[in-house]
Amino acid sequence: MMKNRNPSTRRATIQRQLRLDGTVSVESLARELDVSVATIRRDLTLLNDEGSIQRTHGGAIATVTRGADQAFALREQIDRDGKRLIARDAIELIEPNQTLFMNDGSTLLALARDLVASGMTLTVATPGINIATALSENPGISTYLAGGLVRHKTLGTTGDFVEHMLSTINADIAFLATEGLSVDEGLTYSYEADAKIARIMQEKATRTVVLATARKLGQRDRMTAFPASEIDVLVTDCRNDSQVQVFRNLGISVVVATATEYINSNIQGDAGINACTQVKPK
Repeated sequence: MMKNRNPSTRRATIQRQLRLDGTVSVESLARELDVSVATIRRDLTLLNDEGSIQRTHGGAIATVTRGADQAFALREQIDRDGKRLIARDAIELIEPNQTLFMNDGSTLLALARDLVASGMTLTVATPGINIATALSENPGISTYLAGGLVRHKTLGTTGDFVEHMLSTINADIAFLATEGLSVDEGLTYSYEADAKIARIMQEKATRTVVLATARKLGQRDRMTAFPASEIDVLVTDCRNDSQVQVFRNLGISVVVATATEYINSNIQGDAGINACTQVKPK
């Protein structure tokens, strides 16, 4: 491999990697770009000074962009494998003929694709245009697209019409993606409208299931939809036990999606009861 001697090309590659992965290390970039560690450090320092990244010890992290402000195509690429694993395990919580809420987002789109492949008969209400489009491929799924103002970046609808429609539906499960989830601030979003949609879905569903990749845990955004204690099930790809234990301590059933198996910490004793199948009283 020839050394990447073009600084602008090299720095553009670093920024693209940060947009996709959220973090990079000096050593991995030096290997990938076939340049010295000192060269990468200079690149990262320059990008940090420009404000486009944030330097860390041994690497850098992406400058925080509100998740709802990212173009959907980019959001879909971030943590793509984790979202697929989460969707695969989330679908196990669904029974045929149930009514579901699904808010918008790339994690919910991954679930929608799995629902199409499952062939299940369901009723789904969503503000996600791409989610509704994907679900339409399964004739057994009756899909209600909540009409309202279309947001171009998220491909979701918003506004009073959306909220009114969702408030008339009684769902078995609300599947919710989020911008951040923490014990102190609960389920959080960049915008009040997204938080309100999530709140309505949670209130009108028997069960609330949050789908969150590892990078969302412990994070908070501007607007709280509802407290973390209102969540029944959390499905995540985070395998850091200390990070997920704080949610278990609230009585939330946690499913850790892995490439090989379920891990559910809420199996009690010899009873062999998967707590993800239990309904917490509202």
